[in-house]
Amino acid sequence: MGVSVGTSARSQDGPSAAHARRFEALDSWRGLAAIMVVLFHAQIVSNIRLLGLVRSGEAFVDLFFVLSGFVIAHAYLDRLSTPGNVGRFFVLRLGRLYPLHVFMLGLFLLFEIGKTFVPGLVNAADPAFTGTNQPSYLVSNALLLQAFWPQDTLSWNTPSWSISAECLAYALFAVAVLAQRKRIVLWLCLAAIAAPLLLWQTSPQGMISAAGTGFLRAIYGFSVGALLYRLSFHPTRAIPGSRLGSTGWTVIELLVTALAVMWAWKSHTTALSYGLPFVFALLVWVFAQERGAVSHLLRRRPFLLIGTLSYSIYMIHIFIQLRLLNLTKLLDIVAGTTFVQQVGHSDRYGVGIDLGNLFAGDLLVIIMVALTIATSYATYRLIERPGQQVFRRLADRLFGPAMRPVESGQRPLQPALR
Repeated sequence: MGVSVGTSARSQDGPSAAHARRFEALDSWRGLAAIMVVLFHAQIVSNIRLLGLVRSGEAFVDLFFVLSGFVIAHAYLDRLSTPGNVGRFFVLRLGRLYPLHVFMLGLFLLFEIGKTFVPGLVNAADPAFTGTNQPSYLVSNALLLQAFWPQDTLSWNTPSWSISAECLAYALFAVAVLAQRKRIVLWLCLAAIAAPLLLWQTSPQGMISAAGTGFLRAIYGFSVGALLYRLSFHPTRAIPGSRLGSTGWTVIELLVTALAVMWAWKSHTTALSYGLPFVFALLVWVFAQERGAVSHLLRRRPFLLIGTLSYSIYMIHIFIQLRLLNLTKLLDIVAGTTFVQQVGHSDRYGVGIDLGNLFAGDLLVIIMVALTIATSYATYRLIERPGQQVFRRLADRLFGPAMRPVESGQRPLQPALR
């Protein structure tokens, strides 16, 4: 989730014609995947919640990982040429992820404190600072270690596990490129094979990771995405021309979209989900071409906006949904209604909203999504962008500005200096 596909290398680390290409359609796909995860987590009884694809929406997290591998390879594969460049890369990546993560963790912490004073507004089975909101989980969350912390579980702002997993994937990729640049394809292949095999040992029925092994899922998808870029889109790989016109590419885009959607839907919690990163890689390959009508649609401003806000959407949506539940509980207390009901399987996490009418529930879901997007715009402007600027200045002070790419057949270049 942590990389904006539509951000060119020029805005990342200085001008480079070979790396300035934007993949706007893929950026929009990231936004759509974030919306699917939002709908998956919504505990609101509605027609939308009953859709099979929505109940499998968690599978689109794997699209995040594949996209991240693809775009990180695009932006940094030829720049990670010295230890200083790798250090700068880590600081920039941390600046992309950490400010919003720590801000949201702070909001969850503040609300837990508030729960001790107003216990009637929360689930009776979920008192303050218990279960996965125990103080002991704060350390792994604050340090972004929760995806591979021994015997840890999803805790606090639960979607942040994937951000933790991506951080490890970033680190392993950067070190591998620095140490084994000429053999990077081999190492990516090994990672794309070993990670799912290890994950299979804990989750043979599907790729939903057991506690503490989410990093394997990230390494798998990230490696597949980076491998796709290296083999198909790297400047040393000339992309062959196509005789297909816009109509032909539109048909291909529709078919591949249908394949990816159906695979995510039907393979969820089954062994077939282990093929999902490769299906998503096919989706990325097709839409990176941006030659069909679907790509043209995805490059429209509304979709690009959702793509730009995708990280904020992903990171804040659980907090928004829980606060909506609190407001509904307050309404029940004041008006004597019973809209807060048990809609899931567990006492602690199964509490949701049932308005007694599926279409009314649909409207509430739409309102919730709209509120999430609107709030994401604020967090993007006030938290994400300023945070990135702070970390960019830090990277400049520590390692110097702008990393130069390694051109094919040349020795690695030193970091550009002021």
